[in-house]
Amino acid sequence: MQDFPRINIAFSGGAYGHYLKWILYSLLIDEPLVSPFHGSTSHGKDYISDYAKNAKLFESRMCLGAEEIANNPYQVTITHPGSPTNNPSFLDGIHRISTLVDCVLIPYIDHNTYLLGVHNGLYKPFDSMYTALEYVDREDLQKGWGIDASQDISDLPNWILREHHSLNLFNSWESQCAWFLPNHLKKSNCKFVFISNLFYNFLPTIEQIRQFLDVKWIRDPRDLLDFHRTNVKQQKYKNQDALASQILNSIADGTNFKWNASDITLQTEAFIQRALQQQDIMLQCNGLNNFPTSTDKLIEVFE
Repeated sequence: MQDFPRINIAFSGGAYGHYLKWILYSLLIDEPLVSPFHGSTSHGKDYISDYAKNAKLFESRMCLGAEEIANNPYQVTITHPGSPTNNPSFLDGIHRISTLVDCVLIPYIDHNTYLLGVHNGLYKPFDSMYTALEYVDREDLQKGWGIDASQDISDLPNWILREHHSLNLFNSWESQCAWFLPNHLKKSNCKFVFISNLFYNFLPTIEQIRQFLDVKWIRDPRDLLDFHRTNVKQQKYKNQDALASQILNSIADGTNFKWNASDITLQTEAFIQRALQQQDIMLQCNGLNNFPTSTDKLIEVFE
């Protein structure tokens, strides 16, 4: 077994840190290749052998912040910097972690996967969107939209949820992952792994990781491709970014793009509403429970 550096995978919820850990395990540990999937996610842990655990190579659980990493004997660990129970911020957490390990890999949502990241942040760590939104200030909803503060979020009309999302959801998500962190973090032992590259430029991205870690893989990364294709295929929200771009571009171009109501989510509708607000275009809010399904129809509800 080759020596390899002490590595931490630092990522925000839904940014595929567990999947990257499986990739590293499969390419560093000379054992039979085992699927990482747990249901539709790549959160499985069964592939980590007793040998890898006993030899303190791969930690199977999540480390709760930098201090736990400091006292952790494993070579490869994962953590969520900046989560409410961990470090004070995503950026500060990574700065601290970078002083404790040899290499930090940061799987990171990029501009081409922004909405995928937002959806994952809502749906991967929680049982439902409404569980993820328990942080919402009910009195804020009462003041802003005149609803009963005791009302369940799941019972709110779509137009209220959409408008609330447009004003709050994206700012909250960006705060959690210090968006766009690559503009601010420049450390020689930290490497960002952009999700669009990991998904759609897999082999060159894996080679860049190998060079960064200065290791040798025990198998050809091509052996992982069938698992990788399955993982990408299972990503329910991977098309939301492209659809939102098509809709917004069609408004700018004056073309009539059409889509099905089931093609985009409420969160993507809210993203479009927010993008229009940033262009000083206000979308009808009150009572717009059914979002339009063409550019022409969408323009009709501009205010």
